[in-house]
Amino acid sequence: MSGSKLIKNTTIYALGDIIPRLIGFISLPILTLYLTPSDYGIVNYVNTLNTFLLALGFLSINTYFLVFYYRCESIEDQKKLLGNLSTFIILLNSVLVVILLFFGKSIFNSLGSNIDFYPYLFVGILINFFNLFSILPSAFFRVIEKPMPLTILNVSRGIVVFILTLVMVIYFNYTALGVLYANLIVNFIFAFIFLFMIRNHIIWNLNFAQIKKVLAFTLPLVPGSIAYYLTTISDRILIDKYLSLNDLGIYSVAATIALILNIFSYGAYKAFEPYIFKNWGSDKFLAIFENIRNSFVYVLLVGVLCLSIFSKEFFLLMTDVKFHEAYWFVPMIIIGVYSASLSMLYGTIITAKGKTKINSLVSIVGATISITLNVLFLPKFGLLTAALVSSLAMTVMLVISIWYSKIKVSHYRPFFSVLLVAISIYTLVYLVKIDHIVFSIVLKSTALIFVVFMMSMILSINPIKVIKGFVKK
Repeated sequence: MSGSKLIKNTTIYALGDIIPRLIGFISLPILTLYLTPSDYGIVNYVNTLNTFLLALGFLSINTYFLVFYYRCESIEDQKKLLGNLSTFIILLNSVLVVILLFFGKSIFNSLGSNIDFYPYLFVGILINFFNLFSILPSAFFRVIEKPMPLTILNVSRGIVVFILTLVMVIYFNYTALGVLYANLIVNFIFAFIFLFMIRNHIIWNLNFAQIKKVLAFTLPLVPGSIAYYLTTISDRILIDKYLSLNDLGIYSVAATIALILNIFSYGAYKAFEPYIFKNWGSDKFLAIFENIRNSFVYVLLVGVLCLSIFSKEFFLLMTDVKFHEAYWFVPMIIIGVYSASLSMLYGTIITAKGKTKINSLVSIVGATISITLNVLFLPKFGLLTAALVSSLAMTVMLVISIWYSKIKVSHYRPFFSVLLVAISIYTLVYLVKIDHIVFSIVLKSTALIFVVFMMSMILSINPIKVIKGFVKK
């Protein structure tokens, strides 16, 4: 693939991921008017559960497909591979749904969940089941380098979910259940659309000999994958167990704002990623990597700064009063989002070195820290624990990734930039108290311009060039 085509495809893939997330963010101010914190907590818990079930129910088989698709000896073998993996995944998750149908209520009761298994959690399980139908078709469009159909499907699905959610919540007044029903209906319909799209590229079959080879390849990847998701979701699970659904809703809204950084970090990373692999091993790689790293850090910290210092104004202007206190947790949670985003960059170096197992070990360390500290301190210190522990776990994972990547570049500039941003956020969010919202926005905007200018100096970044370069890529 040519460099220009690679960049074009990467951009299209990124848009297919970013646009649905943006649509979901747009719905936040609307939903907070009609949902209570408890309702929002239920929705976020179910989404969190689905993230875990997706990793558990797919067993990283899409990775096998991406690696071995072009190693097939013929087009027929490629079709059979897609059909065999799809059949196995559908059967495996059908069994999982049946097991949860009979034993799910007892399992979640034993975990101390405050959410009713029927209908909320069971509807969530069905959402996850039909969502699985899109994973391998999505991987197929990637391997044949046809990003546009996949992007159109993902954006269309995001728009339809948005519209149907508003209808369910506002018109039918279904609150949390309306959000879940909308996702279930749309995932059910799009499951058949994805299957229809690959109808000419699949031969349905079940080859146990091949499945045995597949599992031998993928099962070692599963612990790391599950551990990473446990790191990111265990706080929500444990808040439900030890605190209240109202607390879960407040924390979930704060996390939603903080995770907006993921939208921009994912797009920026996808723009930089091809250049890392392209220049890996070259004499100029260290200089290229340091330039990419500094630009990435710059983009991330600008996002961290904006989301943190204006979080209070956002909640005051865009959400119902019952969600206003959520702003207090945004800066704490966003530390972890920053660390996780930067970890992608160093994880790429580890992958380029062929040391992929270390990524799993790093995830296991993060999960252990997150679960242990939340269990110990969450009941006593509440949401403060969840916010800080999540960020601590992600930051430890970042430090390990930086150390293990053994990339010999200076880390002083990013460190001082982070320190500058941290002091600015602490001052503007927790120390400066301005009741007049317009004056607050003006003051913070002025401070933002100054801090961004100082960051530009520290990182030797020309903001105009960064913006132009990102748009071009």
